[in-house]
Amino acid sequence: MTPVLEVEGLVVEMRRHRVAFRAVDDVSFALEPGSALAIVGESGCGKSLTLRAIMGLLPNRGRLISGRVIVDGVTLPSDARGRGRGHRQHRRMSIVFQDALSALNPVATIGSQVAEAPRHVLGLGGAASRARAVELLRLVGIPDPERRYHAYPHELSGGTRQRVMIAIALSSDPSILLCDEPTTALDVTIQTQILALLADLRVERGLALVFVTHDLGVVSQVAERVAVMYTGRLVETGPTAAVLSAPRHPYTSGLLAAALDVDSPEREPVPIPGSLPDPLGLTSGCSFQSRCQFATPECVTTDVRLERVGPDHEAACLHSDVLAAAQAAGRRG
Repeated sequence: MTPVLEVEGLVVEMRRHRVAFRAVDDVSFALEPGSALAIVGESGCGKSLTLRAIMGLLPNRGRLISGRVIVDGVTLPSDARGRGRGHRQHRRMSIVFQDALSALNPVATIGSQVAEAPRHVLGLGGAASRARAVELLRLVGIPDPERRYHAYPHELSGGTRQRVMIAIALSSDPSILLCDEPTTALDVTIQTQILALLADLRVERGLALVFVTHDLGVVSQVAERVAVMYTGRLVETGPTAAVLSAPRHPYTSGLLAAALDVDSPEREPVPIPGSLPDPLGLTSGCSFQSRCQFATPECVTTDVRLERVGPDHEAACLHSDVLAAAQAAGRRG
């Protein structure tokens, strides 16, 4: 099947104190229609910036150095800031941001914001765009959509606002939906409802989904594939089941060990030692080596990229076999 979205060699440079550093470094992946990819990692790893680069929404301090975004076989044009030039293929993508209250216009009604894309992008008239907005509000599970059409963001709960954000994202009839931690601020019950809604939309509309999160607990619920990101690079990719059950990069293993396991409440989470390195101080070698129990001197000097470690499974680690052996010994023990 032909991919609906291809990201090839994406490199984004950011500036801090007039010094440039790579915040996204050679990121590549592809999605087929109806498929889903979860991008995971700690805050500051470059996950959200990757989505913004794909959408052409880089901040002023960001610059697209290289890479291509291909939608339905067509390469999207962009300037150095990563901003698209109104190409029609760019409209095949939509993004759902993390903080709905900040993303929504506080002085515009919910309905007018959902109806904006149908009116200006799809070319519908006033009555048709209103009907489309009401239909979308109903689609995302908002009760009494005709009444909520006239509500303002502050009058809605957090979960309802996030549903409105999804309705806005769907309003231009996209084939690709980028979700930037859309369930982070929600309680567990509402989070489950939002994840179920996204799963239904994938089935009903054939949406390709990129779901950014730092919560490994939701990954298996939303995506068949997972990409683990650290200091702007993908350090492990593969089928979700394979990566979560037998990680081949120490960072992925550390994330799993640090996560709460409701099925094994007796297991205490083990935090990853240290913290993310300052991107301005990164040099050659593995950026995780200062926090890694398997690090050797060659990890400091050798620049490792993704390599095959299993069926459709890749990891960027010189000692992935050592990690696999340690995991096998732990299971036997």
